Amino acid sequence: MSTEKTRITVFVADELAKKFTELMRRMGISGTALLNRTLPAELDYLAKQPANSERAAAVWRSLGTLMHTAGASSEWRRFNITLDREDAERMDQICREKRLPRDVFIGAYLDFLVNGAEGVCEAPLEKISEMLINPRHEYEEKRKSAPAADETLYNHETEEWTVIKAVPQENPYSGLHMYRRALSFVDVEQQLLWFGLMEKNRTPEKQ
Repeated sequence: MSTEKTRITVFVADELAKKFTELMRRMGISGTALLNRTLPAELDYLAKQPANSERAAAVWRSLGTLMHTAGASSEWRRFNITLDREDAERMDQICREKRLPRDVFIGAYLDFLVNGAEGVCEAPLEKISEMLINPRHEYEEKRKSAPAADETLYNHETEEWTVIKAVPQENPYSGLHMYRRALSFVDVEQQLLWFGLMEKNRTPEKQ
């Protein structure tokens, strides 16, 4: 059963929209698909926030009016998102309850995806992009900073020992190379047995 969709238009900072679009293109993933999947969880966070005061709401409304009046100028960009209708309606309702323009909420979420949050996490999309391009990226970073062998350190203040575990330094496919070398030392019949190409105690048919 297909879920009914709806298209919404928001205005976000032009530079932020460019970075988001560039990262999504690099990842080979649709930006609207990502937002459609992740916005419901973000709405749960927003729902737990207290509502803005009337005065704060007036400030946000002024900013929202400014963005829509400026339109697709050099500072703001029109941003189209296709969402499940149920999620879009829930977002509108929560934004009304919190006295917060929908565009401001979307802009804040895009800013988190592109730039991360100080003291919380690095830019999520940058990290995902790196992992998709090179799934071993995090491993390579650890390999650069971690010791090649286990190190034991002693803290004189706490009188405790700490062991820093080593990170394997060899090529991740070295095992395949060693396996190939091992095969060169066995006869053809043994290789056929290993790979299930011949039954035990049965001689391969002659060509």
